[in-house]
Amino acid sequence: MNNFICFISSKQRTRSFEKRMNKCIWLLGLSGAGKSSISLELKELFISKGLKCLILDGDILRKGINSNLGFTEADRFENIRRAAEIAKLFMEEGYWVVVAMITPMEEMRKNSRQILQNQYVEVFIDTPIEVCMERDPKGLYQQVKEKQIKNFTGIDSPFEIPQHAHLSIETAYFSIEESAKLIFNQVIEN
Repeated sequence: MNNFICFISSKQRTRSFEKRMNKCIWLLGLSGAGKSSISLELKELFISKGLKCLILDGDILRKGINSNLGFTEADRFENIRRAAEIAKLFMEEGYWVVVAMITPMEEMRKNSRQILQNQYVEVFIDTPIEVCMERDPKGLYQQVKEKQIKNFTGIDSPFEIPQHAHLSIETAYFSIEESAKLIFNQVIEN
């Protein structure tokens, strides 16, 4: 039996990565906007079409690979950078990747765009903070009120409204299912 090793240069790998049809759909928005719920629904839509899909959820990443990071500006940047690099690895293997992370600053988004190149699709889950506070699925806004959490995005830590989003979904007006279908159809059609 002949064994051989095929080496692919990083330039060849990057070129083939750029030609892929699969994308990274980066859902960003405030806590409670609906990012995680929409990502789960999107995954089901991709799977129903026979496509491989992976979700990278900020809360889950912070319990594992990013558990050593805090909430300083540098740590938040690194949290996002790692997610983009992980997404790129899975995309090179043919996965559609849905990232659900607050991603509060434009500098963080710009870095993700640079890592993921033309595979990056930015979707702003545009939900008023009042709606997010009403939903409060994790009880975080209540903890902020009780001063148990500081530097909370949208309250006492900034969230820059995206200027380069490919799509903006107002979840105050659309259900999770409707939001996911809008995103899915837009990404697949383009």
